[in-house]
Amino acid sequence: MPLVIALGVVFLLLLFMWISIGREPGPPPSDVAIAYERAWSELDFSLLYDLSGAELRDGLRRDQFIAAKRAAYAAPHAGARIGAKVSVETAVTGHQTALVVTCVTADGGSVSNNVMLEHTANGWVVIGYSLRPDAESAPPAPPP
Repeated sequence: MPLVIALGVVFLLLLFMWISIGREPGPPPSDVAIAYERAWSELDFSLLYDLSGAELRDGLRRDQFIAAKRAAYAAPHAGARIGAKVSVETAVTGHQTALVVTCVTADGGSVSNNVMLEHTANGWVVIGYSLRPDAESAPPAPPP
């Protein structure tokens, strides 16, 4: 009888853990966008692959993706922005998609990027990444 009670308690604990882990939402899109920017800044292509959706992997397997990125960024003019400060300017999150505008500051200058994310079964992944147009060079808004 004590064995049945012990097995019942173990089963209930395992069930509780399984439900708890299954309901864990994971990091929010803004945290994923910051991690993506930092991976670019430090040229961490392994992490970049993990955070990217299929849209940004160029149809390559992990080893091919990492090798291609290392080769592309091995040129003398392509240096890492190690120590860059990454912040979130704004974030808009829907049910399955999110847009996070990040600001990357390094070497006295800064750029803003649009980071598009999609929620998958494994959490948020980056599906689009683009330089944000400079606000000063954008055409004026039409009058109301």
